[in-house]
Amino acid sequence: MEDDDPLLSIGVFARRARLSPKALRVYDRQGLLPPDRVDAVTGYRYYRGGVVAVPFVVYHGQVNDDSDGPVEVCVPIDPARAAVTEVTTAVRTEPAHREVYTTLTKAQVEYPQILSAYDAVYRWVEENDGREAGPGREVYFADWMSAGSATEVCDIAVPVA
Repeated sequence: MEDDDPLLSIGVFARRARLSPKALRVYDRQGLLPPDRVDAVTGYRYYRGGVVAVPFVVYHGQVNDDSDGPVEVCVPIDPARAAVTEVTTAVRTEPAHREVYTTLTKAQVEYPQILSAYDAVYRWVEENDGREAGPGREVYFADWMSAGSATEVCDIAVPVA
């Protein structure tokens, strides 16, 4: 299959989704991201291209030198697909919202530098009379392994009302 075919091989889809083929197999077993077709002979998985949502991390507590706090790794799923697929893991629906964010390079994601990005986002919310509508999150959108230190790889985001 070529990159421009309607159905994508697991490798092509994995690169577009910034996930590993192994992660896609796990998400398939959990019912989170099943393939659109599985070849009956080879077992190869094929996915529709479309827009692929990026997995992200939500922090539900204080992050500091001693603790990363309780964290939730989120994999966005299509509600229509979830309705017809047996999802075997917890599913939470997050309402639509706006987010205040800043984008970081790979070098800036290193601890403790990343904390200044959180501080900047929360300071902006406070200075602009914003109201937090949910916990802060890190959205990783680039291939971490191939990214250079100056490559933008992550957004630090806070939902606001």
